[in-house]
Amino acid sequence: MRVVAFNSSPRDNETSKTELVLQKFLEGIRRAGAVAETIYLRNYRVRHCLGCFACWVKTPGRCVQQDDMTEELFDRLLEADLAVLATPLYHYNMNARMKAFIERTLPMNLPFFVDRRGRTDHPSRFQKVPRIVALSVCAFPEPATFKALSLTMKMIFGAQLVAEIYRHSSEFLPILHPQIVPQAVKVLAAVARAGEEVVENGKVSEATLEAVTEDLAPREVLIKLANEHFKQELGRLPQE
Repeated sequence: MRVVAFNSSPRDNETSKTELVLQKFLEGIRRAGAVAETIYLRNYRVRHCLGCFACWVKTPGRCVQQDDMTEELFDRLLEADLAVLATPLYHYNMNARMKAFIERTLPMNLPFFVDRRGRTDHPSRFQKVPRIVALSVCAFPEPATFKALSLTMKMIFGAQLVAEIYRHSSEFLPILHPQIVPQAVKVLAAVARAGEEVVENGKVSEATLEAVTEDLAPREVLIKLANEHFKQELGRLPQE
């Protein structure tokens, strides 16, 4: 199995929690025998979709814009058996870079309308399309923060979406705090196990998803730690 992960985080790999969780997931994927690579979208030029429909009626299957999406990333996506779309959560949904990337996959569809159990959709242009895993992180302490993103991913990808890996309280995962470290280790191990299961079973078990989303600490503890951190950061500002 060939797995390609697209990471839309703007952060460098040392500070990105999207990268931290993604690489744990890919660790499990490789452990199960699949080949996996990561593409960092911040290193590529992906223009916004023009809404011109040229990829449907003038150059079927190819966008008319000449950028890295047309010249490289679109084909890399199609070559994958499984694509992991990894994004930090910004304003309760995927960030703008990931949204632009997904919008530019429109040439994968045909322009015609089809009925899918009462829902209007577009048929795929290609016989083989990658299965999709959505992966995201956020600092808020509640799993429910991902509701809008989850609905968006389900609406876009339908049956292609085989797993959703959403990790709340992500900014605390690498923190050296005695109350959090043991649980963070357990959570990241569960993320890796989820990667194994996707390769071996084509999905992630409910038990593993529960382990992935376990709280690191009580909500009030995490809120207190977060607030203390930013008070310290603000205290380092020059005093007027």
